Parts: sequence; structure tokens; C-alpha cells
Amino acid sequence: MNPVANQKGMALLIVLAVVALLSALLIEFSFSTLVDLRSVETFRDRSKAYYIARGGVEAARIILQEDRNNFDHPTEFWGEPLAGIPVGDGEVSLKIEDLSGRMNINFVGDARGNPLSGYHRFIALCQEVLQIDSGAAQTLADALVNWFHSDLTIMTADDAYYNRQSPPYGRRGAKLTALDELYLVRGFDEEIVTALRPFIRVVGDEAININTAPAEVLLAWQHSAASGNVAIIFDRLDMEVLIQYRENSAFRELADLALVEGIGPRWSTAWTQGSVTVQGKIYQVESLGRVNQGNRRAQAIVAKQGNILLSLKME
Repeated sequence: MNPVANQKGMALLIVLAVVALLSALLIEFSFSTLVDLRSVETFRDRSKAYYIARGGVEAARIILQEDRNNFDHPTEFWGEPLAGIPVGDGEVSLKIEDLSGRMNINFVGDARGNPLSGYHRFIALCQEVLQIDSGAAQTLADALVNWFHSDLTIMTADDAYYNRQSPPYGRRGAKLTALDELYLVRGFDEEIVTALRPFIRVVGDEAININTAPAEVLLAWQHSAASGNVAIIFDRLDMEVLIQYRENSAFRELADLALVEGIGPRWSTAWTQGSVTVQGKIYQVESLGRVNQGNRRAQAIVAKQGNILLSLKME
């Protein structure tokens, strides 16, 4: 065999191996560079989307401040979702929802461990939404009353349960600041909190907006007296008629309730003075900013009066 030919063949193999190695390194470098470039672009787009979403919250606050009439109804401009509004290099989508139609469960009990007017309303709401009996609903209401009890030196019926958890914890001894805190309260599991969430809130005053309150809340709102002394004026059919009426015509003042067939002047007996209104006070804003493939979402709670940003969560 010719030694020169062998050397040439070996050299060729070495050259091919080096070329293959260099090609692999070049491909790897190009791929890494492309990945880094895409990461930078994604970071850039998400950063822009962040500010667009945050700006959407401010735009929603302006929209609410421009709404200066004496009633708040979803057919108004603030109640119409805005999708894909061009902003700079991206777009923003806005959704504003009046939370004033939901029941503020911080009024179930006071800081001394006593039930308030919301106690029986909450029991009725749990029965209606969760389809449970009055005993089970009362257990949930009692757990809230105990959670609010501010004197931490006094043991409530639920404290032993909290001490047995891993890790153990104590009751808050104050009103709820976020709905997710309900998961800490005895008896409130994922299923119950998820079912109740569309009907409850923990911000604002106690009154509900009759223009946005769900039928379940309107029914429960009749339960404001002590157990056994509750006069139920309206039933589910009455609520259906009321909601159908307001879909076509907003209640501009409480007296307009008397125009609903079957409701009439009895509304003032079912819902005590000061407990219902036609205005929204607390709003939830959802703002989605999008730039190319970068998305950021902002969720805010806004008090309309005074234009106060109560909370802001960015995702």
C-alpha cells in the first residue's frame, strides 16, 4: 500500500473532521445568538407591554372620572369592553367592571365578634349560590365573624383548627383585605371560594348598586333582620323580571324600581334605606398590553370617588 496515499487519506479525514467541528460550532453559535436575540426581543416587548397595560389602568381611571351622571349601568361607555386599541408599537384591551353590585363580606361581623346586618345576608347568599342548608351556611358565616374578632387574647371556636394546620397560624383579627385571604378561613376551600367569588368583595362600603347586583345578591339582600324576623318580599321570579327590565333601561334613581312589574313600591320594604343605590363606587379594571408576542396584564381596584387606586397587580 502506498504510504503517501495513506497520508493524504488521513489528512483528508482530519480536514473533514475539522470542517465538521467548525460547522457544528458555527451552528451552535448561530443558534445561541438567535436564542439570545429572541430573549432580548421578548424582554423588550414584555417591558413595553408592561407600560401599555399600566397605561390602560390610567386610561380606565380617566374614563370613570368622565362619567359624571348620577347612576352607573353597564350600558354606559365604561361598561363596554375595549379590545385591541392601538398604542405605540402594540395594543391594549380594557375591561371595567362595577364591583359595587357584589356583597361586601367584611360586614358579616364586627371587630368584637358580633354579627352585623351582613351576617344573615351572607348565609342566604351561601344557600343560594352553594346550594347548602342553613346550618352549613351559618358555619361559614360564624367562621368569618371569628376571623374578624380583634381581641387575639380571646380564643374563638376556630382557633384550635388554625393551630392544628401545618404550619400553624392565627386568625387575622381584622377585616379581609383580599378575597384570596378566604382560603385561610376555616371552611373556605377552593370550591367554595371559586363559587362565591363573582358575588362578593372586600372593598368599599356595604351598599350595593341595584344596576349591577346579580339576582343571588338581590335575593340575599332581603335578609337583614335577625333570624326568624326576616320578611321575604321578592322571589326568584321577581328578580328575573327586575334584571330583564334593567337590561333595557337603567335605574337612574331608586324610585325607578317601582316601574318594574311585580316590584312596585314594595322595594323599599325589601331593601332597607341606604343599603341600595344606583351608583357604582368600586370598580375592577383589567388591562392587557400586547407588543408582538409579549403580553402583560394589569388588574386594579379603583374607588371612583376621589379616583383612588386601591390595589394594583401586574402579571
